[in-house]
Amino acid sequence: MKNKQTEMKLKPTLRLTRHLIGGVLCLAVISLICARASAQNLFAVDAAQGLINGNIDEFTPNGVRSTFASGLNIPFALAFDKSGNLFVAVANAGSGAVYKFTPAGVRTTFASGLTGPVALAFDNAGNLFVADGDVIYKFTPTGARTTFATLQLNANGLAFDRTGNLFVGAGGDIVLNNTGKVYKFTPTGVRTTFASSLASPFALAFDSAGNLFVADGGTGYDIIVGAAVYKFTPSGVRSTVASENGQVSVIPNGLAIDSADNLFVSNGVSGSILKFTPSGVRTTFVSRFVTAMAFQPNPPAPTDFNSDGRPDYLLYNGSTGETVQWYLKNNVLIGAAHGPTLPAGWRVASVADFNRDRHPDYLLFNPATRQSAIWYLNKNVHIGTASGPSVSSSWEIVATGDFNKDGKADWVLYNASTRQTLIWYFNNSVRIGAALGPILPAGYSIVGAADFNRDGHLDYLLFNPSTRQTAIWNLNNNVRIGAPSGPTIPSGYDLIGAADFNRDGKPDYLLSNPSTRQTVIWYLNNNVFVSAASGPTPPSSWSVVAP
Repeated sequence: MKNKQTEMKLKPTLRLTRHLIGGVLCLAVISLICARASAQNLFAVDAAQGLINGNIDEFTPNGVRSTFASGLNIPFALAFDKSGNLFVAVANAGSGAVYKFTPAGVRTTFASGLTGPVALAFDNAGNLFVADGDVIYKFTPTGARTTFATLQLNANGLAFDRTGNLFVGAGGDIVLNNTGKVYKFTPTGVRTTFASSLASPFALAFDSAGNLFVADGGTGYDIIVGAAVYKFTPSGVRSTVASENGQVSVIPNGLAIDSADNLFVSNGVSGSILKFTPSGVRTTFVSRFVTAMAFQPNPPAPTDFNSDGRPDYLLYNGSTGETVQWYLKNNVLIGAAHGPTLPAGWRVASVADFNRDRHPDYLLFNPATRQSAIWYLNKNVHIGTASGPSVSSSWEIVATGDFNKDGKADWVLYNASTRQTLIWYFNNSVRIGAALGPILPAGYSIVGAADFNRDGHLDYLLFNPSTRQTAIWNLNNNVRIGAPSGPTIPSGYDLIGAADFNRDGKPDYLLSNPSTRQTVIWYLNNNVFVSAASGPTPPSSWSVVAP
């Protein structure tokens, strides 16, 4: 129990985490779609200045804060859809709504006419579930609303497990202890009680092993008793991760989990975001008073053809035009499938998810006609085609990625004569804008694009085949903001791309030996070589063209 010495310290937190809206006590709630991306940015409701005209903060993996959105009236809950759009529930009494923000920050109203929405979560089909008082609504991606469930207790937190079951933190009272519950709903709406005897469960998040983490706000107003963060195994066994009576006092205001299963807790006592590793090591991620949190979803690896969350190789046979997808687990070949055969005169210039269906597509280029085309894929199956713009003479397509952070794959072009780079901004196959990028030094070429410094912006990966030197040009959209040197590639090998093969959130180098066809993965920490592993060797006449 917090004593009078801490009472004044707790009051600012409690004013933000417990609001009397329309005569109904609402808990400051996070709902979390567990985006698996340790290198992705963390979004949080900024409570430092209060929640009236509140802000949404964006934190890079290094803890650098910027304002993503402002002027929101009592923002309570955050959730991302698969396309990277941020949904924000605002719980203004009697006029609650859910706003949708594109990755570029453009706001529209997704749902209105709600009483006081306090939790959000997406299912695998892209339906949004909203907790509004004692009702849980289901919204289709087009905004059609139905009632999924009605409870006898207020729903305060939502989260889906990997099999599509919805878990709901419900009930709780600031005076009566042990009245809160966690319910489990099957996809068809069958309800069971997963956990009980909680005080005020309001924030839920799953790790990759299926363990459920629950933020319990405790009981009391000026003085809090029983606040804690609990961990429940899939079978329901409970343990305590942190509490207000622990060695470091923690009164949780929100939860989020990254791809490495690190647990992030917004702590109302210290006004900071705490980070707990899976082994329980605690550090302070950033000192900032926030409530609800959610990780920006990590887009699929550009070459994750089999949708297992890992980058794969794309092989091409220049004689036959055939493509083959090699499925990898880190550096180990675990499967393969034939992809579509390219028509004569065409080559794969890059791979990216252009139509945003979570499946990588081929970007094709014909050097003779200068035409481009996008082949839409479902894993290894060609399901559609769209023509792209023609590329002017002297320019080549050298990379793809989302440079302007609108959630859509852009193209990087390079002119070897002038060494000029150019970024074409796209909406699917349609070019919607362009900007000049930095000019490369003599002898260097672009072999890929990835976020090496983990600031949320793609960087150029450069290679000089004469000196074997690599360089990483850190960018903010089309502007170079840094240029650290990378490791030198040994003789006989070429640098052909970058991807996060070991899934530590940091891009790695992919090397290939043209003579032996051997591939090697160099694991990096930003621009620093950490270790290496041999990858699979393509057969004769085949070469790795992506990543």
